Amino acid sequence: MKMDSMLVPLEIHGAAAAMAPAVEEIARLGVERVELLYVINIRETAGDPGIHAHDREVMDGWTKRLETCGVPDVGAEVVAGIPWIEILERAEAAPPSLIVMGSHGRSLIPRVVLGSQTENVLAHATVPLLILRLTVMKEGDPDACTLTTDRIFRRVLYLTDFSGDAERCIPFIEWMAGARPGRLVIMHVQDTRRLWTASQEQISEFNRKDAARLANLKQRFEPLGIPQVVTMLVTGNAIDEILGVEETFEPTLIVMGAKGRHSAIRSLLGGVTGAVVHGARAHVLVVR
Repeated sequence: MKMDSMLVPLEIHGAAAAMAPAVEEIARLGVERVELLYVINIRETAGDPGIHAHDREVMDGWTKRLETCGVPDVGAEVVAGIPWIEILERAEAAPPSLIVMGSHGRSLIPRVVLGSQTENVLAHATVPLLILRLTVMKEGDPDACTLTTDRIFRRVLYLTDFSGDAERCIPFIEWMAGARPGRLVIMHVQDTRRLWTASQEQISEFNRKDAARLANLKQRFEPLGIPQVVTMLVTGNAIDEILGVEETFEPTLIVMGAKGRHSAIRSLLGGVTGAVVHGARAHVLVVR
């Protein structure tokens, strides 16, 4: 499988250099087209021509790196505007298969988890978004950052509630199998907040059906060549259980749907998804 297209908004002054190995890793998996986008924030600059020239040079360097990774079509654009608005407008005009963004921007301070630009894209995008988790090496200095892992796809945790968005994660799991992850954990949580009125017999039946669904997913993924494919069926508070498993399993990537079966219809992001995105240490792929 090859991914059709990928939109990569860059923060040239800081996080872009840290993101480069991850973007190259994704590109080597097979992407037909990568669109690089750098938005000069009009709230931060008066539009100095020297800034445009420098940024264009950096983007040219990125283009060559991705071409070396085997991407047949690489586009690069430098524009001025409000970054998250420009990103969403391009994603709406020509929807990519995936958007890839860093977990923070230039305005990073210790209490900021994602950064305002990534936060806004996460809240409003209608296409899958991969959030690369970055760690600041020097407090208060967003230029001194690095990826939290040396590889994105080493250990994958796939969270499923068997909703439509969770099912749409499956092609991504199949695609990333080409990166030869060492382990895939498929996890489903029977959330006790939804089960408080159910009888023990009903809960047992729910578990039987969900165990069968997990077994079917395992059977589907095992031929992909992943050495270990493990299923987990647990009961408890979904957020606590997921973050607890992340603590012990230490996945490099969490894959999950944007909304679950019980999310508000008008919400683009489910409560569990939002909590995991903000609370996990791993990179997170949110699929819509």
